[in-house]
Amino acid sequence: MANPIPISTVIKMIKYGMETVEIVTSNKEACARVADDLEIIYDILKGVDETNKSSADKHRYFLVMKKLYGIAVRSKILFERCVKGKRMVRIRNFLSARPIKTELEKIQSEIPLAINMLCLVFHVKQNFGRARCSLPIPEADESVFDNEDAQTAEGDDAEYYLDDDTEDE
Repeated sequence: MANPIPISTVIKMIKYGMETVEIVTSNKEACARVADDLEIIYDILKGVDETNKSSADKHRYFLVMKKLYGIAVRSKILFERCVKGKRMVRIRNFLSARPIKTELEKIQSEIPLAINMLCLVFHVKQNFGRARCSLPIPEADESVFDNEDAQTAEGDDAEYYLDDDTEDE
């Protein structure tokens, strides 16, 4: 197994994304919703101390850091596109483009599971029982890591790339 992504790297990526979202010109509401959810992750990661890190299961720590890093990188790329005023993003294939708002909603739907995984790995007690809109945050158990193993084997890294030479409208 490769070295896990350091918490400080994920914190820096999330912080950069939260700063970038303040200057977006398109998809402001969707970016703000994702940034609000990323702030929850940021607060949890800032609260993790060395005893929590040392007591975490290494394999699960690796999986959750990989997932959080992927979410942070994807949201950073989409936020940067929104700063430029773009409305579409190319994914995997030059011939297909999807609306950035759809991709932001997809990221936003992944965040509650990532928060639950993070809390399970570091044994953090969730003191926020409700997400936005007063909907309960779904409870997660140890089986979420089994699903992550299957997704890791598929290799869905680096699915986003940018082609800034063409105008996406």
